[in-house]
Amino acid sequence: MSKYDEIDFEKVSLQLQQQVEKDPNNVKLRNELAIVFMETNEYEEAFFQLQAAAEIKPSVQTLYNLAYFYFTEGKRILETISSTKETRCSEEEELVSYTWEMADKEAFDIVEELLKNKPGHYFIYNLMGEMYIKKEKYEEAINVLKEGINLTPSLENLNNLGLCYYKKGMLPEAAACFHKAHPLRSCNNYSLFPLLSYGICLAQLGRGSEAKAVAKELLMLSEREEEELESSIAEIYYILGDYEEFVNIYSKLDWDFCSEELLPTYFYSLWKLSKTKEIEELTSKTIQRKEKEMKEVLQDPDEEEDFKEEYEEVTTEEIAFIKNAVREVYKGKAPIIDYKPEVETRCYLYGCFRHTNSNPNYFSI
Repeated sequence: MSKYDEIDFEKVSLQLQQQVEKDPNNVKLRNELAIVFMETNEYEEAFFQLQAAAEIKPSVQTLYNLAYFYFTEGKRILETISSTKETRCSEEEELVSYTWEMADKEAFDIVEELLKNKPGHYFIYNLMGEMYIKKEKYEEAINVLKEGINLTPSLENLNNLGLCYYKKGMLPEAAACFHKAHPLRSCNNYSLFPLLSYGICLAQLGRGSEAKAVAKELLMLSEREEEELESSIAEIYYILGDYEEFVNIYSKLDWDFCSEELLPTYFYSLWKLSKTKEIEELTSKTIQRKEKEMKEVLQDPDEEEDFKEEYEEVTTEEIAFIKNAVREVYKGKAPIIDYKPEVETRCYLYGCFRHTNSNPNYFSI
């Protein structure tokens, strides 16, 4: 437990609200209050404070924090709903409620404008990089992430630059970025995915001994930190054609809780090792379990009919997928791993005390 978990945020919130009432144009106070509101899950109030701060004093800090909120939480939309006769006090009375929707465009427009002034802190570049990646505009993301890295290299911007290179088929460049990202793990981001992506790249580049060394390190870290990445780490061995080590890892998985999408590569590896008996046993066991679960759902009088129909359709498709996977493997067709690097992110909110984020000045732009 960190020291911030011991803070009485409700009390702090009341204190800050009183200070804002006395000094309503103090955007620093409004920013702090917004952050506290987010700690107490009062996102409507947080949104209001960030909006107000940006309107009172448009600055890199106030505008950026509003953009960050737009991108991560969306925006509040007012809905006006006519009241029913039972609840109506007058003919004109209406019920007012709010809903939330994505606000990526609003966030993008603000950050794009801020970047024209070449801000001197990397948060803004990192966030814009994520926005471009979400749009699958990898060349644009590469350019903006490089600017952020020039200011401050971080696990996030180096990993995401590697992701862009990977998507463009530039494996050596991707591997170099993932390799640089991993040592930058910190209390704000302990992710093992950059190292995993590095191992995958090495395997795809045919750098077998290096890739296996990374896989061993990942298995150790995954176990120590209880990350449960074994099935993903095993893909390094599969790409290298080390089916024995791949099977060694996969044979320890609890298949009652694993997705059937993991089965094709396991079946193929078993087939390459002439272990067809294991394929047949796991196939039979998995299909029988799914059929039993489906029967229980269909016979449950408390379940909705729509849910039963959907469950039966999905389970039937899963069983067909498993049977087809076995057929394809017995034909000698090797399943292809479609690895997708993870986008790395963290809290980029200026002034967030939980994550000890820095805060630029509040001068107007």
